[in-house]
Amino acid sequence: MALATEHNQYNNEAPVAHALRIVKWCPLWPALLLITLFVPTELSFTIGSLRITPYRVVLLLAFIPGIMKLLSDRAHVLNSIDFFIALHLLWGFVVFWHHHGGDTAIESGGIRMLEMGGGYLVARVYIINERGFRGFIAILSLLLVVLVPFVIFESISGTFPIKTVSALIAGSEPYTGMDPRHGFYRALGPFDHPILLGVFAASAVSLLWMGAPRTLGQPRFRNLPALAAVAAALSSVSTGALAALAVQLVLLSWEMRTRHVSHRWLLLFILFVTFYFTIDTVSNRSGIRVFFDYLAFNAQTANYRIAIYESGLVNIQSNPVFGIGFNDWVRPVWMYSNSIDNFWLLTAMVFGIPGFVTFVLPFLIITASGWRGIPSRHRKLRLGWAISLVSFLVAGCTVHFWNNLFVYLFFFLGAGVWFLKADRKDLQT
Repeated sequence: MALATEHNQYNNEAPVAHALRIVKWCPLWPALLLITLFVPTELSFTIGSLRITPYRVVLLLAFIPGIMKLLSDRAHVLNSIDFFIALHLLWGFVVFWHHHGGDTAIESGGIRMLEMGGGYLVARVYIINERGFRGFIAILSLLLVVLVPFVIFESISGTFPIKTVSALIAGSEPYTGMDPRHGFYRALGPFDHPILLGVFAASAVSLLWMGAPRTLGQPRFRNLPALAAVAAALSSVSTGALAALAVQLVLLSWEMRTRHVSHRWLLLFILFVTFYFTIDTVSNRSGIRVFFDYLAFNAQTANYRIAIYESGLVNIQSNPVFGIGFNDWVRPVWMYSNSIDNFWLLTAMVFGIPGFVTFVLPFLIITASGWRGIPSRHRKLRLGWAISLVSFLVAGCTVHFWNNLFVYLFFFLGAGVWFLKADRKDLQT
């Protein structure tokens, strides 16, 4: 049965029944990985020095079959994105070996290969057409709709039921929360930090908003997953979440108002660059300073992020090839923390410029290429995914990604590779 006909046949179903039907379209390994990303870290165990989380178990089990499928299945053609991810992972081993020796290279490089490479591989190999992609959207929708009542409760009450119950099961100390911001507690749901919840939820908004018409049947429920994602993101009271939401609001507004404008995305890029350099030239603050001032919750936070950025650049200039690895970074003595709230800056500091370039290129390639030849009914779907990915990248300028959010970023990247296929026949079924 053609995919569009199948959607129309069940268009009047109750929304949950419709979403559950589409969930079946998601292949097994991506579905298991998405679900285990929502399992709290407390429900993990250790083997020696290694922490084994549920999502790492899924990645371990899926890794070798995924590699074999990627290399042997004619449906998969290796591309430049695969190449740069593999190159970055290999460079990671070199960097760790250079700074810390073979044991650290094997352990830390192996974990990075499992989480980054495995997260990408599971989506890249098994989500290969529209049917699987919409199954992924349906699972993500259901997970966020189920999660949002809990995180709203956490934000209002300062009680954290998911982490509390998980800690009781694991026999560990329950989470007690962070200082409130603007009268609200910082919710985190099953994640290890409010930042992770906020960016995870916020980055899904555009994908769910533009993919929802074929995900939930009844019109009045179509935007429920996107609204749940917004609510979950706001409950984290996180700078990264606000940055991701703001970027998507701007890009979605531009998309709706410029549909008949030629080269509209190139025009938007030119406008952004012009606006940035105008501020940098005319204002008494640099463009970077303005960026951090508007995203930070207070001036002290903005000043500290600027200091991180400036010190980080000094470290990159001093260690351009091999980076600093896991070594401590050079910074002013008054900077009390070694935390770096900038995912991209930290990547360049740890892995050097070669590691940074191979890390960033897959995101740039997949965002900018492969738009020609996509059927019109899939263009909106890909645009929603691309806007969500861009919001992810912007959020990384203000926060760090780790654990399940790090895995999800590369899963999300891999889930969009099927859009790049030269043969578009499979998109129409």
